[in-house]
Amino acid sequence: MKLWPRSMAGQLAALLLLGLLATHVLAIVALQYNAQVLNPVARDRVLERLAITWRVLQLTDAEDVQEVLDTLSTPSGRFWLDAQPPAAHDHPPSAEEARMLLALSAKLPQVPADAIRVVLDVPPGGAFAAFQVELGWSILTLESAVRLPDGRWLHARQLPLAGYQWWRLLRFSLPTSTLPVLAIVLFFVWRMLRPIKALADAAERVSRGERIAPLPLVGPREAREVSSAFNLMQDKLTRFIDHRTQLLAAVSHDFRTPLTALRLRAELVDDAEQRAAMVRTLDEMRVMVEQTLDFAQDDAASEPTRAVDLRELLQQVVQEQRALGHHVELEDGPALPYRARPVSLKRAVANLVDNAVRHGKQARLGLDAGGGVRITVDDAGPGLEPGLLEQVFEPFFQLDPARNHQGGGVGLGLSIARSCVRAHGGEVALANRPEGGLRATITLP
Repeated sequence: MKLWPRSMAGQLAALLLLGLLATHVLAIVALQYNAQVLNPVARDRVLERLAITWRVLQLTDAEDVQEVLDTLSTPSGRFWLDAQPPAAHDHPPSAEEARMLLALSAKLPQVPADAIRVVLDVPPGGAFAAFQVELGWSILTLESAVRLPDGRWLHARQLPLAGYQWWRLLRFSLPTSTLPVLAIVLFFVWRMLRPIKALADAAERVSRGERIAPLPLVGPREAREVSSAFNLMQDKLTRFIDHRTQLLAAVSHDFRTPLTALRLRAELVDDAEQRAAMVRTLDEMRVMVEQTLDFAQDDAASEPTRAVDLRELLQQVVQEQRALGHHVELEDGPALPYRARPVSLKRAVANLVDNAVRHGKQARLGLDAGGGVRITVDDAGPGLEPGLLEQVFEPFFQLDPARNHQGGGVGLGLSIARSCVRAHGGEVALANRPEGGLRATITLP
């Protein structure tokens, strides 16, 4: 449902508001069910006005009677004199009319009971109209009259309030009961959800390979427990990566020492052809060891995240490739600030560009920020078989091992690129272009 809020705070506030509205509706229905047709306060007011007008006329001169009646008349109540009483209903007085007759007789004890008339008109419409009157959706018309000592009748037509009028009740009770409760609830919900929001932000940063300070243990018990578990997870993950890096650094040292010793011994071989073959094999082993250790150590894990201009970073890759004599271009566009580990991300892009110029003779870089950051690297090569588009990311996979060894590669360039991009929370994929060539796409969050 589009209108339903997505945040937990919004959902709690909406549920609370709906609960308060339902409570008010039930209360109004119960009140109206037990209420009289005419509002008691309105009934007393209209009868009091009629009684006061009757008394004032006893003290008014004949020539001033009409002026007094005009003065006391209002849009909701008009008074006039007539020789005849109001027409009565053809049925006995209702319970409400009987109550009003008794009340008016009590206010004017000097007037006989047969000199008082009360006619309460309910709009036509049967039971539904009566229900509307009780809820205050229709206006009652009260025709009342009291006989004066000279035989004339003082008539009054007034529009009293029916029932308790639900809209008047809601206009007062709903704001006074709902707004303070909503304000208090939203404040405490914000305090309770603030640790959850901080946890979500921290998890997103960790997913991009950042190392952050431990989360403070604040908020409700459940939020503190989740934050504590997150801190423990991050601590174990950090110690695991540090231990692996130290182990691989030691392995790197141990590998280089025997390789150097073998290289020195190979130089002492008298047969020039055998010596060259041994040196070439040792160089290939050295390259394989160094690139394998670079791939396993994951330099991005220890590099801090900072704000960089992605277009400037891509321009640096283009300049370095051009310095090597490669045909590399960057599409024009505005600057694009982004938080990343620049060395790691630059390494990923450089590996993709190097792969493009090696197999596709040239590379064209693009940068797009619509719907997420996308970096594209297009080449003009022959492309790949669909079944190889994912397989080439596997470590040590080579389409042409002999050519890659001659060029210094061991099949780790794309694997390193994917590792660096995934450390940023992104992904890299290859696809054949319809016009020919291969496109590598880096998608970053």
